[in-house]
Amino acid sequence: MNEPQPSADSADAGLRQPLPADQRQAPPHESAPAPVPDQRRREMQAAPWLLALVGLTLVVAFHDLSGGAVFDGTDCWVAQTAREMQERGDWILPYFSGEERLQKSPGPYWAVMAVSLLRGVPVDEVGARIPNSLAAVGLVAVVFWLTRRIAGARAAVFAGFAAASSGMLLYWMGRGAADLDVAFFTSLALAALWVGIADESPGRRRNLFILLAYFSAGLCMLYKMPMPLVTVGIPAICSLVVQNRWRALKNPIHLVGLVLFLLPWLPWAFALVSASEESWKTVLYKWKVEYVDRMTGELPNVEANKQWFFYLFYVGLAFVYLLPYSASLPGAVSRAFRRDPNVKRDGRIFMAIWFVSLFLFFTFGSTGKEARYFLPAMPPLFVLLGIELSWFFDPARPVKRNGPLAATIALAVLLPVGAVAGAYALAKDFTGPSDTFEWTDLRVPYIVLCCLATVGCVISAALFLRGRRNASFAALVATVWVGWFWGWSKMAPVVGAQRGDISFATQLRALVDAEPDYRERMFQVAQQNPTIIWHSDVRYPRVLNQLETLNDQKGERDYEVEVRKIAEEMIRKLSSDELALLVATRAHYLQFKNQGPAFARELGLEMPETHLWIQSEAGPPRHQTILFGNQPPPFEEPALEPPPPEQESRRSRATSRRATPGDEPGGTVLR
Repeated sequence: MNEPQPSADSADAGLRQPLPADQRQAPPHESAPAPVPDQRRREMQAAPWLLALVGLTLVVAFHDLSGGAVFDGTDCWVAQTAREMQERGDWILPYFSGEERLQKSPGPYWAVMAVSLLRGVPVDEVGARIPNSLAAVGLVAVVFWLTRRIAGARAAVFAGFAAASSGMLLYWMGRGAADLDVAFFTSLALAALWVGIADESPGRRRNLFILLAYFSAGLCMLYKMPMPLVTVGIPAICSLVVQNRWRALKNPIHLVGLVLFLLPWLPWAFALVSASEESWKTVLYKWKVEYVDRMTGELPNVEANKQWFFYLFYVGLAFVYLLPYSASLPGAVSRAFRRDPNVKRDGRIFMAIWFVSLFLFFTFGSTGKEARYFLPAMPPLFVLLGIELSWFFDPARPVKRNGPLAATIALAVLLPVGAVAGAYALAKDFTGPSDTFEWTDLRVPYIVLCCLATVGCVISAALFLRGRRNASFAALVATVWVGWFWGWSKMAPVVGAQRGDISFATQLRALVDAEPDYRERMFQVAQQNPTIIWHSDVRYPRVLNQLETLNDQKGERDYEVEVRKIAEEMIRKLSSDELALLVATRAHYLQFKNQGPAFARELGLEMPETHLWIQSEAGPPRHQTILFGNQPPPFEEPALEPPPPEQESRRSRATSRRATPGDEPGGTVLR
């Protein structure tokens, strides 16, 4: 790629000028040069862009918070726990479905509860989404600020708007999960750390930035303990080694910083151990299982992540998160290693250390892999992406006309063809109530979205072709946002309808409303389904007490032992003369029906008779849930629909013979 060339006749020439030599980065041990008039002018030009960016991101982040996709399990863990803590008036001990939830720190729950109190309403989906919306705005502002410190105002504008219109931010900011907040606090901590140590001269401002870094890391611990030990600690330590920053540790302000780091979360940890009915040893067992075993692969539900293709997981995810700018990812990464007079070398090297160190850890150092874990690794990519896009859309950059013309024609042809192919695939595969959604419900929103995307992308390409490259980028951002406004309100409720869980939750709520005593007779087989708990607000414990089992196993998880204990407890409850109602996934229900008789004989018991009460009436079989008991329901007993095919029965019979929880439909025994 060619290096960016400044242009005096561009409307934003002031934002694209290379920094004069006396305004470039000063080494940490030298005093920074005093601001000069040109620098002040550029800073003043950057301020309106930041205000515009924050304002527009607020509009996007707070759009239709009561609509969009139905909360799924990741969101419901946070929302339901906050709901139960609020109802109990307990800000120390998290509860989920009436059980102590010891493994999670309370930051996300406190945020949702605080929003609920400010709004004067009980915890709901809007209140659960607001903290993430605020985190999205904060993350975009941090990306802008850090990019401006490293590469100037023009790159900051591109980085900020690219982040605000990226697939990553648009997907996660409407959620209830806590991971976007973790990404914000991680980014603020690392950005403040780099600015304080490498980009500020010794003095009060440097110390304030260092203290901000420690306190942000502490807030991150409060949100998702002990994630910041990885997301903040690993890049910081790697920078210390690679960039030879050992002298920075001589500053005694780090001792004050450690206090600020501990302040947000350590008092809560002691209060939790005091408030819990469990011993401190049980709490440590739970933390060990949740944090250490998840990383090492000893936790049963991450066993499947050891397959080879999971090592490529975060490579593909980085491209997805950068949509629609994914084609610029290779160029963005290369910016970290290319000399550029407009970019501070120390800053781009730190961006490389931040991203590469976390990428390597999550890929090779941690067995548990989920898309949300990777969010804290993305901000340095947005900084580098802003540098790359500011070059790509530079009006002064010479570009041959044939390339953009061919790209414009290709977009005008390929986007409609791709839209038609996608419509054909959706219409073919999603046609009935047993699917995740029905094409007939999605058809009109899908067609409108495809038209918006095609028109917007062609306009952006045409503007680029005419040399109006800044306007071309603006058109691309606007296209993404307009498409997201439409898609969030019209498509997300269809695609993310959670049909199976919502169907079961609705029936379960009606059953308990008709006869409240049924709630006391209900038990969950294996892992609770947080989507059902949240949407029905019917709470029931697991058939096997998770903390007692963990104590019996002395903090070591054994999948085979847990499966047998659950089966034994199911048989004993169903053999009782008292009513027992069990909630299970369809797969677990069939597994029990197929394998229960043989296991009962091993125990010297008879297989109890079971009766189907309610079942999911929509959604694919793998997403269906069943309520069954040892007595007939007070209404006509339904038949299992659809009837299990022989292949499904064989799979359920084989499930307990495999010790690979990743193959187990419906989740793991304990969480």
